[in-house]
Amino acid sequence: MPSYSNRPPMRSPFDTQVHFLTELARAGVDALRRLSELNLQLARQLNGDAINAARALVSCPDPFQLALVAARAAEPAIGHWRSYQQQLGGMLSGAGLDLAGGAGAAQRLLRPSGDSAAGPAGEAQAPHHRPE
Repeated sequence: MPSYSNRPPMRSPFDTQVHFLTELARAGVDALRRLSELNLQLARQLNGDAINAARALVSCPDPFQLALVAARAAEPAIGHWRSYQQQLGGMLSGAGLDLAGGAGAAQRLLRPSGDSAAGPAGEAQAPHHRPE
């Protein structure tokens, strides 16, 4: 006898929810991995920037030029922060779209087919939910 459990119409709502939560957990773990890599990259860049800035300040012969040397040494760090912010924003917006797409797919699978739940012409719906 063939197994019908792998066919989407025959799946129980519980199986669909488990599948959705599994995909949600995978997406979450993947997003955390990418965030960790991004944070580690920023930490390495800022560490290098701090070392270079310290070297520039120590090697400055004129104490009146320290502010100028410090400002120049801060430029790479500011660029790295901007890049981090842009990458983080892109990653978070992409993660939001991934989660929204997964939620929409799960809702389509759990929604009853046809208009049997709403009755003819949507009579069972509340007045404020009726289509215009």
